[in-house]
Amino acid sequence: KEVQEKRRYLTDVFSAAEGIESVTGMGLMLGLKTKKDAKEILAACREKGVLALTAKDKIRLLPALNIPMELVKEAAAVIIDACK
Repeated sequence: KEVQEKRRYLTDVFSAAEGIESVTGMGLMLGLKTKKDAKEILAACREKGVLALTAKDKIRLLPALNIPMELVKEAAAVIIDACK
């Protein structure tokens, strides 16, 4: 149930974010298609302590299923800021 809540939050917030074209994935394994180059976004996120991967031209998120919601929100804010 908690994983579904976290996924719903992330999907909603990323779908409405400027600079993010689409959100795909299953559970908390998400792919973000962005307007900016994925590697550029990853570098900006890494500087602020958020680690992610790339999968082709997408940002790939693979957080632990037990990640606290507070950290989910903080990481989402950093990613959204980097996508602007």
